[in-house]
Amino acid sequence: MAELVPRLSWIASVCTGAMLLAEAGLVKGRPATTNRNAWAELETFGAELKKNRVVDDGTLVTAGGITAGIDLALHLVEREISGEVADSIAASMEYARDRDLYSSAGERGR
Repeated sequence: MAELVPRLSWIASVCTGAMLLAEAGLVKGRPATTNRNAWAELETFGAELKKNRVVDDGTLVTAGGITAGIDLALHLVEREISGEVADSIAASMEYARDRDLYSSAGERGR
């Protein structure tokens, strides 16, 4: 996986998928999150643990538990396209967005 990263614009994980990124050395020294039951293990890989539902460090975006993956997806739609499109998708899903976000770009807890 690590050899693919230089060709990607960004990479994301949901829940304990962050542990795969950790094994590949992609979280060391970077803000990240995972399922709360794996927080301690994620820290052993050198991640700067954030206890937010979604953590956006630019090229690395991680989400906590499974349902936080919906918030991660909507955040990426907002980041890459627009907030209006993300809100429209959430409305069509009848989903109330949880914006518990840590962003290294300064969008903390929007």
